Amino acid sequence: MMSQVSAFSRAGQPRRTDQRRVTVVSPHFDDVPLSLGQSLRDGLLSTCRVDVRVAFGRTNWTSWIHPTPGRARLVGTWRRAEETAASIVFRYRWTAAGWDEVILRADGAELLGPESILDPSADLSAEPLVDEVAQWLELVAAPDSSSAPDLLLVCAGLGGHVDHRIVARAAAGLAGTLDCPVGFYEDRPYVSHLSVEQRDEQLADLGLDLEPVDVSGAVSRSTQMRARRCYPSQMAPFFEEAMDKDRALDARERVWFPAGTAPGWL
Repeated sequence: MMSQVSAFSRAGQPRRTDQRRVTVVSPHFDDVPLSLGQSLRDGLLSTCRVDVRVAFGRTNWTSWIHPTPGRARLVGTWRRAEETAASIVFRYRWTAAGWDEVILRADGAELLGPESILDPSADLSAEPLVDEVAQWLELVAAPDSSSAPDLLLVCAGLGGHVDHRIVARAAAGLAGTLDCPVGFYEDRPYVSHLSVEQRDEQLADLGLDLEPVDVSGAVSRSTQMRARRCYPSQMAPFFEEAMDKDRALDARERVWFPAGTAPGWL
């Protein structure tokens, strides 16, 4: 199993030591500010001490250049710099594990756009990374660690990105077994392109009876612009169109909890 090392950033102003600790698991660099940026700025997460754990920390994806495997080191360095910038703007700390993202695992040749890597029906039953990530999540949420969380948030896997679905499936299999509550946040930009029916169908794939909790007010243009400035290498039209849709619908950031498990302090 990959070790949870490689990068760390302490962001902005220090938070009070009596704050609730929330660990947010991010499939890739950028997923947390894109999915929970408003909550980090002035919603629920703005009142908490937030630690982000990036699972697929070895990356070669950028909208600027062809994502060949040989460019992974260069792109990875750039993306870590972007994540550090975001951690200062949105005020969280981060570390990254070293799993290869899907484009590296597939050699990248045929995976050049969102439409080619989003498959919510792909069978993950024989995917060994699900078990590996589950073991990692158990360590991340361990009560005897120095950063044991009061709440663990993971992506819900909405939109069908295989890396997101691996993390979501691993966490769903641990539901009720960890020493802290687990919530599933809606993945942006992907959820913004889904109908309510598609969203609910994909949530049902986790096999849990889930209840929603809004963790922010309406996502604002200023929050979106902060995310765009932090991650210039990722801002393909797919992302920008999702942001436009969120503003048009006054979208809120939302976390889904197994029924009856949402913490009372939310």
